[in-house]
Amino acid sequence: MLKPLISLLLLTSTAVCAAEPPLTAARYAQQLGVGMDVDWARTEQGIREFDPLVVRDFKAKGLAHVRIRVAGEPTEARLIHLRKLVEACEQYGVIPIIAYQADEYKKDPSAGNEKEVVNWWVAVAHYFRQRSPLLGFDLIYEPAEKLNHNQVSLNRVYDKTIRTIHAIDPQRMIFVAPRLRAAPEELSSLKLPPQSQNYVLAEWHIFPWGPLKNNGKYPWTSGTGAEKAAIRARINTALHWQQKTGHVSWVGGWSPGETIKNTPSSSQVAFARFMACELNRAKIPYAINADMQFYDGEEGAWRPLQESLLNTLIAPECEKPGDKPGHHALKPPAPDGTHVTPAVTSTPKSAAP
Repeated sequence: MLKPLISLLLLTSTAVCAAEPPLTAARYAQQLGVGMDVDWARTEQGIREFDPLVVRDFKAKGLAHVRIRVAGEPTEARLIHLRKLVEACEQYGVIPIIAYQADEYKKDPSAGNEKEVVNWWVAVAHYFRQRSPLLGFDLIYEPAEKLNHNQVSLNRVYDKTIRTIHAIDPQRMIFVAPRLRAAPEELSSLKLPPQSQNYVLAEWHIFPWGPLKNNGKYPWTSGTGAEKAAIRARINTALHWQQKTGHVSWVGGWSPGETIKNTPSSSQVAFARFMACELNRAKIPYAINADMQFYDGEEGAWRPLQESLLNTLIAPECEKPGDKPGHHALKPPAPDGTHVTPAVTSTPKSAAP
């Protein structure tokens, strides 16, 4: 009598396992979708204003992940606060990614500071060991400063940190970024452990503060053919690296520019649409920089002036094959002639979850 029951249980168990393949970096990247950089664990204001209901607002807006920037030592208080953030993300179905600033190491990539980076992640890896399977670790936020000229040290830190974390927590997803503030052209300089494609992703940047003036020129004015081609070339650089190495990547932060105090310009909206559409077309997930631009933590609500721009960043209306150049589908105008925009989805902090 027991044998048929045991056989049924085994078959059921096998079917469940078959339906849920192990998480890989490629599947993880597909789940990341569109996210946002947040300062919930970095600034005094961000820490003070954080409320778990903020995560609910992010999820309702269509954001699938948050990049949680962190600075300072992994003290007990900081780890407890990070756990609060991660648990809120789990509760509302948003993927959390912890990104370490590693400020001292950027200024001085000495052996002592290399060890400090590894030790920081050892503490965090132990704290979240075998918990929160979708939690990601972004090892160094925007490698820059002295690291621009010390790729050897950067690769050494990455190799040791990856191996150490996976000795503690073998399934943890890890992001590594190249030098020059994670320039896509430097992805080829990364030296990653062999057979690491299933658990190591690359993080790179493009216009983290918007298309700023450089050498007397702006990389985006009205969206000329040359401007669009230059942006596509940078995205294609990342795609070629992915094809060559078998790794996947994520844009850890980009922005259409400063808009917090003003209504976004038509140029910013056009840039936002083009960038979002190109990254979607390349199937590269991305995070928007940053929460303070679009969300008022004190009020617990989305900033109304930036609502339309944010909707474009999250769910752009892209040109389809066969469309005329420059054409994109617009929402029909309202009876008064204004464009219809989605309703604000934020909820007051005091509301029940």
